[in-house]
Amino acid sequence: MRVLIVDDERLARRGVILRLRKFKDVEIVGECADGLSAVEKILELSPDVIFLDIQMPGMDGFEVLRALPKGNLPSVIFLTAYEQHALRAFEVHALDYLLKPVDDERFAAAVNRACQLGDSASKLQMTERILRMLDRDSERYASRFVVRIGSRIQIVHAEDTDWIAAAGDYTELHVRGRSHLLRETMNSLEQKLDPAKFLRIHRSRIVRTDRIVELSAIDNREYLIKLADGSQHRSSRTHADKLARWMNAEKTA
Repeated sequence: MRVLIVDDERLARRGVILRLRKFKDVEIVGECADGLSAVEKILELSPDVIFLDIQMPGMDGFEVLRALPKGNLPSVIFLTAYEQHALRAFEVHALDYLLKPVDDERFAAAVNRACQLGDSASKLQMTERILRMLDRDSERYASRFVVRIGSRIQIVHAEDTDWIAAAGDYTELHVRGRSHLLRETMNSLEQKLDPAKFLRIHRSRIVRTDRIVELSAIDNREYLIKLADGSQHRSSRTHADKLARWMNAEKTA
């Protein structure tokens, strides 16, 4: 079985390589640190299986698969730090997901299952389910918000949003120093945001994770979180577990 490893973190790739060396029927044909290189390598090398990190800067794992010819998708074992992605895989019974930090027994089971898949009809069915999942996921999370300002309608892109604050039955979208009032509650909006990119740290705060530049411990698992725009936000104990998982994922990704 020919394997390609795609992860933007060198240590994560190293961990997969070390584990794969225990399998005599596995050949590691390459490794990539970003999505664009992954697409090029997959087209060039035609691996049987790819270990694919979901959250990568620039081009994430799902975008990598979308960029490939639909008639020749390799088998995929996703690497993710987010349980939400694992749940989605479970729902379609299509893919194997390894949650970071990776468990050795779970890793071995995933590799053995991929080896058994081969060119069987099961692989074709899996490919079809991957494609359906990608089509569904393309509409799963909000990419933009419609904000009404008097008679004007303004489009605010999710990727431009630094943080979000609760404001009664409304939310404030903070974008590059400006705020936009959105008629939607925090709970409702949270369900529409990609959990790989946004993190709720308090009942009144959601922050975009790639804007986080500093965390200062306060007490009782609470933190003061500083974002790239200079704003600071206090996390709460209620959301401490999610914040801890995010921090551990960043360390072990």
